[in-house]
Amino acid sequence: SVIVYLINLYRIRQLRFKNTLQKQEAIQNELLLKHQFQLTESELKAIRSQMNPHFIFNVLNSIEAYIMDNDKHTASRLIQKFAALSRLILENSTKSLVTADREWKALKLYTELEAMRYNNSFSFNFEADESLHLKTLLLPPMLIQPLIENAILHGLIENPKPGAHLEVQLKKHEQGICITVEDNGSGLNHQPKTRTKTGVKEKSMGLASIKERIAMINAQKNNYLASFEIMPRAEGEGTFATIFLPNFDNAVA
Repeated sequence: SVIVYLINLYRIRQLRFKNTLQKQEAIQNELLLKHQFQLTESELKAIRSQMNPHFIFNVLNSIEAYIMDNDKHTASRLIQKFAALSRLILENSTKSLVTADREWKALKLYTELEAMRYNNSFSFNFEADESLHLKTLLLPPMLIQPLIENAILHGLIENPKPGAHLEVQLKKHEQGICITVEDNGSGLNHQPKTRTKTGVKEKSMGLASIKERIAMINAQKNNYLASFEIMPRAEGEGTFATIFLPNFDNAVA
């Protein structure tokens, strides 16, 4: 009877252990699904922000204005650049990572369109380290775009001044890459604040989306964490923003 009791006790413990493992596995699966849902939701928000209705409407208005002024050459250039940007964004919208050369091209097109819309009231420069292989380097699509939009609309255009300039750089880092967006505009203190759903005041909803996407990248448990920082320029007026991204080994989806 003692042997039977011990056998039954062993079986009960085995069943309890199995149930515990199953519960732990169920919790892990639930957390994984929740993370995947959050990641997908974040990516969809990012895709929607890439071609927001206001930007499309403003570009189309600019094209119409140039046509009305009989400046068909500028109108044609706007149409060509807008079509190229739209095509790039649509092609990249199904991917979580894209090659840096395509991303760089999309960001340049976006900036060129904004410069043309504002009668080239600011200059800009894009620079990438020569040691970087842009055709193989992977980046999340349009992660940097809200920084450029913020610099132009809230820094350079809101209080226009002579010599307004935007500088975008892609630099190699030991553990990944560093992207900087710098402008000599009105600076953070003069930018309007917007209250988000979380109650945190943000300079731009676009900046909030960057933080959200950075958090999603870090949730994937890369060897090195991605980071985002925005601050006043060290010299003179303006804003300096930095995004650090670890090396992505994933293939382009």
